[in-house]
Amino acid sequence: MTVPTHTLTPDEALASWFTPPRLRLTERNAQALAEARNFTVRFGAVDVAVSQWGQAGPLALLVHGWGGHRGQMTGFVAPLLAAGYRVVAFDAPAHGETPGEQTHGFESAAALLAVVAEVGRPYAVIAHSFGTLVATIALQQGLTTDRLVFFGALRRLSDALEAFVQMNGLTPKIREYILRSVEAEFGTEVWDQTALDIQLPGVAIPALLIHDRDDEITPFISSVAIQRAWPAARLVATHGLGHRRALEDEDVHRQVVEFLAAA
Repeated sequence: MTVPTHTLTPDEALASWFTPPRLRLTERNAQALAEARNFTVRFGAVDVAVSQWGQAGPLALLVHGWGGHRGQMTGFVAPLLAAGYRVVAFDAPAHGETPGEQTHGFESAAALLAVVAEVGRPYAVIAHSFGTLVATIALQQGLTTDRLVFFGALRRLSDALEAFVQMNGLTPKIREYILRSVEAEFGTEVWDQTALDIQLPGVAIPALLIHDRDDEITPFISSVAIQRAWPAARLVATHGLGHRRALEDEDVHRQVVEFLAAA
């Protein structure tokens, strides 16, 4: 959901809604990817960029957020390898090294399932922000796993739409245009399908929600609402890490590894 610098027409606003920004790799991210086995998985007409670390052990699948890339998740690689896991991360369509200009949660979830078909069933899925929505859609489409770890979870896609409208100063008419266009493409049930607090309560998979109270992108209350609706989930609040720094925090890594190992 890119932020334009001029007043948008309805069609421009709709296109912007589906267009992720492209964040650059940091030097640390690039080094972590260079140490992986890097390959692609065919997904329709697109080659999805994938990295794997380790050859044996239960699989931990890392899922980045909107506008992110697989490199952002690589802080988990060393602690997970040390704990005996095999680790896989991928760039969703129109993200990182995977081609494309526009995408959405359903396409990203289908790409996730294509990666899983290639690398095997994950023991754990560790997802960030928009990636938590992608993982939730994938669960509806047949993904199975034993553990879920969600960072900065997005309660509902409709929440993101309201934030997008406000951030871009869109009129009620343009908001309605986006809403109806999304429903025309995906069906009127799309908002329930992309609501974690509606879809996850029936999911019995043990889950850990980690959310920073100072998150400037996805408010902390989002994970509070999800946890209240989801009996299988436990919420851990962090402080001062914002939306992304928890992905690099050693204490957070330790808690994730301990959660994955718990019986």
